[in-house]
Amino acid sequence: MNKARLMMSLGMLVFVGAVVVGGTGAFFSDTETSTGNVFTAGAIDLTVDSEAHYNGSMCQVDVNDYDGDQDDTEYLWLGGTEYPVGLPCTGTWEATDLGAKTFFTYNDVKPGDEGENTISLHIDNNPAWACVDVEVTKNDDFSSNEPELDGTGDVQEDANNDFDGELAENIKFAAWLDQGNTPGWQNSDEDTGNDDPGEGDNIWQGDDAEPLLFSNDSGPASDVLGGKTYPLAMPGLNNSNPIAPLTTNYIGLAWCAGDQVVVGNTITCDGSNLGNIIQTDTMEASIAFRVEQSRNNDEFSCFDR
Repeated sequence: MNKARLMMSLGMLVFVGAVVVGGTGAFFSDTETSTGNVFTAGAIDLTVDSEAHYNGSMCQVDVNDYDGDQDDTEYLWLGGTEYPVGLPCTGTWEATDLGAKTFFTYNDVKPGDEGENTISLHIDNNPAWACVDVEVTKNDDFSSNEPELDGTGDVQEDANNDFDGELAENIKFAAWLDQGNTPGWQNSDEDTGNDDPGEGDNIWQGDDAEPLLFSNDSGPASDVLGGKTYPLAMPGLNNSNPIAPLTTNYIGLAWCAGDQVVVGNTITCDGSNLGNIIQTDTMEASIAFRVEQSRNNDEFSCFDR
């Protein structure tokens, strides 16, 4: 074999060798895949229920006519005095979105009448801070009859003025956190019962246990419901904790047509000094509850809107 052939043969061997090495040079590898990764925003849904009391009677479900659809005709005034038996009973309902629900619908209020609503707030899913905004939307002297005008200094009603009445100045309100004998929301689990039997009992236990919401303890609707905001659960408020999910948190709201006295651990009503000035007057008010997430929201204030 001459030198030229030998060199050609070696060249071919080197080329073939290179092809073989190139074909076996892959790295070891592996791949693991996690599928279905999702972020879903949480939600806060507030529902409210109410239990109404009026002149010693309580608006309760009529067990003989209850079919589960919460129609107003299924509630009756039971116990207490003759009045308000026969009055439509609309201030009690189970937890729901408020919509057209009304805490008070009373069309024949007299001096000395009194009542109370125990209102419950319910949150699902996430803890929240809570506030209530109230506003008198009408205080109308609907008509001025002779007894009302006689000696009261009142003038004939103005048909074009929805705020010429005297009822809002003469119907008094007091409100408290109906949280029982142990200060602070106990956030009892609805499935296991209430840890503090004083919670939601519609009885004020005194300011030390159940703080009053109004700065002047009791006041006329024209003041305490006159475009005010009240914190129910807010950072720094009476060592308040957020409203926890799946719990019941109670507020008591008492009213009196006349002089309401809040002292010790009692709330009393005296209508003897009221007289004729409120005859035929009508007052309307709005009550709006609002909640906001508490997590990552330590600086929340009901007054920042």
